[in-house]
Amino acid sequence: MEKENMKKASVLIVVAFILGFVIGYAINQNNETKATAQFQTNQKILQNSGFENNIEGELAYWFKAYIPENNITMTYDTQTTYNGSRSVSIKKTANTEINDESVNNNWAQTISLVPIDRIVELSGYVKTENAETVVMVIQCWDENSNMAGFATTESKDNITGTSDWTKYSTSVRVPVETQHITVRLVLVGTGQVWFDDVTLVVK
Repeated sequence: MEKENMKKASVLIVVAFILGFVIGYAINQNNETKATAQFQTNQKILQNSGFENNIEGELAYWFKAYIPENNITMTYDTQTTYNGSRSVSIKKTANTEINDESVNNNWAQTISLVPIDRIVELSGYVKTENAETVVMVIQCWDENSNMAGFATTESKDNITGTSDWTKYSTSVRVPVETQHITVRLVLVGTGQVWFDDVTLVVK
């Protein structure tokens, strides 16, 4: 009798474990479906894409990622624009010993609500003057600050030298482990670049 009770208890534990796993998986799948369902096709998820909005003199939603040097200027520009009244610019007049390739100089924006397992396309208009290298980048980061996904315009186009406003784009499928996305508008080396009408669109 005691053996039978122990056997029944063991079976119940196994069944409970299986049910817990199935329910947990279903909830997780449902949460992922809900998270993905929040995003419509062609929905734009970058804020202040045209760089028109400022908060107390600072560009709304965007931040500067750079190593402070006297020969670097990062600003919003009201004179050179593709559309509207503002663009953003990065200008570097000379290379110095204070140069970290892992940082470069870029305008960046972080997106915390991400479209899991959906393709996102980054596009924008770029104008350059004697620029060494310019790239637009999508970075998908997991909860441990590891890069889970990555895309850059450099895979299709070399943006360099002097050119008028030109549209460039790149895309990536957002990995399921992604916790946030960072978009970066980058100048590598010297020269000047302007960015305008930059969007990140869910496909």
